[in-house]
Amino acid sequence: MKPILIEFGGIALPSYGVMLVVSFICAILYVRNAAKKFNISLITIENLAFYLMVGVIVGGRILYVIFHWHQYENDLLGIIRIWEGGMMFFGGFLGAILAGFIYLRKEKISVLKIADIIAPAIALGEFFTRIGCFLNGCCFGTPSTLPWAIEFPPHCVAGSSSVSQFSLHPTQIFSSLFGLALFFFLNRKLKRPHNTGEVFAFYLMFSGIFRFGIDFIRYYEDPANFWINQVITVAVACVGLFLYRKISQKKH
Repeated sequence: MKPILIEFGGIALPSYGVMLVVSFICAILYVRNAAKKFNISLITIENLAFYLMVGVIVGGRILYVIFHWHQYENDLLGIIRIWEGGMMFFGGFLGAILAGFIYLRKEKISVLKIADIIAPAIALGEFFTRIGCFLNGCCFGTPSTLPWAIEFPPHCVAGSSSVSQFSLHPTQIFSSLFGLALFFFLNRKLKRPHNTGEVFAFYLMFSGIFRFGIDFIRYYEDPANFWINQVITVAVACVGLFLYRKISQKKH
């Protein structure tokens, strides 16, 4: 693990922060390119990207802090040090949806049309950010004796946890690979004829189902956090299924 990716001249660039920036850049470039095919102006995409970025960071951080308050109750300034890691995916996801919805409604732009374009970018972003989680040693799995289990070094989050003496499931890598596979699937769907909202519905269904499953081998200090995440994942998958069925009914 390598929590600090690059260090020079007394300046340290944390792995998680670097991968978070990489994910934003790649996602924005992808959306800019895809938007041209749907006659959406670049100004709209650039403005939306700002709203989404703020939503992801604020939403992801707030939910993480709520669920890990013990880390910050004696270090309130630590709440704003997001480059050290500590974001919850669904917090960022919900924050981005809220921020994006506000902007698109204000500009009177189809929310589902934009959501279809953004869905593959979200999956691609997760591919990069989960690599950042792995390098940072956070979002790790439960103890395992399987061949792919990893023993994390003591200088990372997993290495200083209560299960540091065990080899652990590399759930970050599983999530990263899933994000990459989902990106290719959604990108293919987007390029083919589809109903508005269909690509986004697939994203909700598959990401919800995957997260529901992988959480059973992901380590949680507080069992309550596990159950809260399970409720959210089921809700996300159900919303995706409902949206897909509604779109399919319109098709026929």
